[in-house]
Amino acid sequence: MNTKKKKLKIKWKTAVPALICLILFIYLCVSLLVGLFTASGKDIDIYKIGNLSGKKTLEVVNHEDRQNPVMVKDYNFYGESLNFYFDTYSQTIKKSETLNGKNVILKDLLNDKNVIKFEKLTAKIDNQIRLENIPDGFYALYLQEGDTTSRLYYDSVIAYDNIIYTVRSNGSSKKVELIGDKTLFDGDKNKDVLDNNYLYLKVTTVNDDENKQYDIAISTAPALVYEGVSLEGVEENGIIEAQELYDVAQKIKTALEQKGLKVIILKDEYNQDIPFYGAGGVLNKAYSSKAKYMLHLDMDEYGNKSLLYSSYSSGLLAKSVFEDLFKDTAIYPSNEYLQTCALADDNISDLQYEIREAGGVVLAAGTYSESSQKNYSFAGNNKFGIDTIQIITTNINDSDDVAVWQQNKEKIASAIAQGICDFLNLKTE
Repeated sequence: MNTKKKKLKIKWKTAVPALICLILFIYLCVSLLVGLFTASGKDIDIYKIGNLSGKKTLEVVNHEDRQNPVMVKDYNFYGESLNFYFDTYSQTIKKSETLNGKNVILKDLLNDKNVIKFEKLTAKIDNQIRLENIPDGFYALYLQEGDTTSRLYYDSVIAYDNIIYTVRSNGSSKKVELIGDKTLFDGDKNKDVLDNNYLYLKVTTVNDDENKQYDIAISTAPALVYEGVSLEGVEENGIIEAQELYDVAQKIKTALEQKGLKVIILKDEYNQDIPFYGAGGVLNKAYSSKAKYMLHLDMDEYGNKSLLYSSYSSGLLAKSVFEDLFKDTAIYPSNEYLQTCALADDNISDLQYEIREAGGVVLAAGTYSESSQKNYSFAGNNKFGIDTIQIITTNINDSDDVAVWQQNKEKIASAIAQGICDFLNLKTE
């Protein structure tokens, strides 16, 4: 009897393909299981708010109240004020097309308890949505009229370069980004999240190293507006106009820098051969500095007493500086010396070109005259206007005025610096 066992013969032609199929089947099953368990933890690639994930951002945005959308058509900045309009902005815009009398509410999408309300706004270009004291957050913008709250949106996309840094305070400032883009939260798998270019403000506190912009610019007379103007201005009663004003500008700069502000004097020396208008000129340097506020220091030679001018805005900065000058010096003995600019012969533009041409599109810079048109390339459509005041310090042709000036020059510089610091809620030593 044959007791030998038969050997098992493997049919390799069929076994190998079967084994490969089994391995592929196991791999597929494992992949599906891994996918099922990890899908819920995978984030989506979209613009994120704060430290939120993409999914959480989308959840928050989708819970916004956008039932009553209202469109604005234009905006600009003047100093640290953000201004919106329901029509294309011009200096003749009707009050009904501004935020005059209305309330704007900022609702923080990162913290629903953080709600900022700007009540009964005016049409004044320096006192609408003041940016300097807004806490950090990512805000949706609403308009409130009576019991109706409406979500604000823009009629076109607002690009991402609409960034302004507020003035420094205690070693930091606010980086404010105005955003209006209905594709902001769209991704590969998430389309049409927003149906309009809804307006958002992203506010972040940054240190001085990040903020490269200037806070204050200082311009001094004479302004070289055409050929033949003396670079030193008038020399009368023992003083040289340009030299005196530049000296005071340096004193103001030193006082402000001691409080942490970044200040630029637009002339490198008192009699610098630099034009007022055009590329490379004083105003070009002012706009390039990104300063929010500017002083223009001047003297008069036509018989006028000392004056302090602001644009046709509410003149908040001018009033603050005037109060300290009135209190601390003999230069401004009464309120009549604080004035709003008279209108030029077009009955629209500020007569004081030193103020008008620094205001960007808000004050129609670069459009008034043939000389001012040299500024149009950098000022005409510039939505970032510099809130400027002009201080006429003395009548250089009046010996009594000059004597008061010489006796009070230190006080004048100190009072001007103090007025700026008061306006900015800073304190000088």
